[in-house]
Order: sequence, then C-alpha cells, then structure tokens
Amino acid sequence: MRRAAGTGLLTVVLLFISLHAALADDQGVTGYDGKNPFACTLQQVGQGTNFPEPNADPFCVEYDKRHQNIDKLGVVDFLSKEPARFAAASSKCFYFQRDHWRGYVSESQPSTQTYAWDGSYFFDKARGIGGAYVENFSFAGETGDPTQLPGFPDQYKPYFSKGRGGVQKSGDVTVDPNCVKKFQRHDPRAGGGPGGAGVSHGCRVPGGRVGHGIGGIRLGARRSGVRHALGAPTVESLRFVSYCMTGGGRLAAGFGKAGASGRALLVMTNSTPFDARGIHVGSKVADAKKRFPYTRALTRRGIRLLVKGRHGYTLLFGIAHGRVRFVAISKPGLPLARVAKLIRAAPR
Repeated sequence: MRRAAGTGLLTVVLLFISLHAALADDQGVTGYDGKNPFACTLQQVGQGTNFPEPNADPFCVEYDKRHQNIDKLGVVDFLSKEPARFAAASSKCFYFQRDHWRGYVSESQPSTQTYAWDGSYFFDKARGIGGAYVENFSFAGETGDPTQLPGFPDQYKPYFSKGRGGVQKSGDVTVDPNCVKKFQRHDPRAGGGPGGAGVSHGCRVPGGRVGHGIGGIRLGARRSGVRHALGAPTVESLRFVSYCMTGGGRLAAGFGKAGASGRALLVMTNSTPFDARGIHVGSKVADAKKRFPYTRALTRRGIRLLVKGRHGYTLLFGIAHGRVRFVAISKPGLPLARVAKLIRAAPR
C-alpha cells in the first residue's frame, strides 16, 4: 500500500511539475476555468487512442484514465498509450484535452484509491498560449489542496483552492507561423469566424416530429450523411455523434460500425421540443400509454423503457418517476438488449 501511495504521489507531483515547465515564468499568468476555448467536436475515445477524426484541428479529445490499477497492471496499460496521445497532440495548432484520472491498488477495493482528479488542458500555437485546470483533486481518498504538494509553483497558488483550480499563460507556447495563417483564415475559438468575424458556433435549434428520424437524422443514414446535413457534432466517439440543443438537451445517433459508412441504428433525444404524437420529454408516462396503446414496459441494462413497434422503426420512451426522460427510435428487429447498450454508450 505504501508503495502504491508513493506511486500516486509521484504521479500527482509530476503533473504540477510538468505544468510549471510548460508555463515557465509568472509573467502573463491568469486564471483558467477549464472550459474548451475552441469551436470543435469533442472526440471521446475512452481508454484508447482510436480517434474518430484524427486530422481535426482544432483537435479536442476526452480520455478515460480511471483504471490505473496496480493489481491488474492498468497503470502499465495507461503508460503504454501515453506516447500515442502525445503524438496525436503535438502536430496540432489548436488543442484541447479533458481527462479523468483515478489510481488504485485494486479497483475492486475502492478504499485503495491513491489519487484522483479531472483535468482540462489546451494550447493555441497561433497566439502562443496554453493552460491547465484540475478539479475533484484527492489523494488517498481525501479531498486535497494541490498547492500543498511539493514543488507546486508559488505564483500559481492564488488560482487553486479546495481541490480545484487552473492557470493559463501567454508567451511560453511556441508560436507557429503556419498556425497563425490558419487562425487568420478562420478563428478557431468558440464564436470565431473567418478573420475573427464572430460567426456563432452554437447548439442546434430543436423541434419536430419523431418518426423514421429525429431532427434531421434518419434511421439507416450514413454517418457521413449526418455530418454533411447537420455539420460537425458537439461530441463524437467511434460509434456515435451527439449535437447539443438550444434550451438544453441533445440529439444523438448510434451507428452499426465505426467510420463514415456506418449506418444509424438508433437516434435519441432528451430535448423537450421533439415529440411523438404529442408525447415528449416531461410528458406523463400514463399519457404516453394512452397515446400509444399496447406499449411494452420493460427494463434492459438498468434502463426503464416503453416500447412500441411502428411501421419501419421501433419507438422507445425512456421513463423514470412517472415521466418520459428521453425519446428514441431504433432499427426494427434490433434486439432490445443491444438498443439499451447503445443508449448506455451514447455521449453525455
């Protein structure tokens, strides 16, 4: 246990030493809240390095690093993938990363957790800036103050407190002339546009009937067709695209295989303006049953569903506490266990 705790402390210390090295002096240091500064699709790749859009720039990615265990060599697997992650980032002009760290002696024994935090990091080679942010920081299961770690830079301490904080620094990320040209052609920042014209990169406007499709995504549509029709998604993984909706909620599609030719097997939304014959998110389950007689109520993978076969598709309502929580359609004949698995795997 002591050896594992030492490994965890070393990992945490190295995080902040590397931050200090990346943001070398105290000139130009300001606070950073961890928000993504770029208009981009967040690529969720889990524990791997199989990126849906490897050539994107801005390149925005989210990693799951929560399985750094000792007993099953999870920490070895994690370290083996870090070089590929660094390589994917190094050639980009505009980069944002979100990740989630957990270290254990054994994941089967939560009390052996050695360290944990959730981080956000970015660099912009056109403007010469970069930043790092952490939250939910803990050591040996106790919420920690990162400023108390050995080697923590004094000039960053005002920006950290109670397990969270972040800084950004201008002047220490090397400016790349090619990235400057790219920035001048199109400002990659959220809300940017050609030459910084301020073109909005907001969420899509929701609303419409649920049938063979939802919000412009039809069952059977190719992934390439969805991206062409709706544009770059807010979040993307190998088998999913997800679009945020104004007013809250999202529209997501799950595909039968990775790649541009994958076809939509499931489309789902938790945005209220979409409705199936007047039934929408927030409707009473009793009203859904009246509107769609002979629905089946069942549970798959912990998800409570109302299921109704329709001509050419299966209509599904996710339900909880007497209300509809999401509306979905799936390919007819698709096993409900697989439908539930797709729902579970959809980007949040």
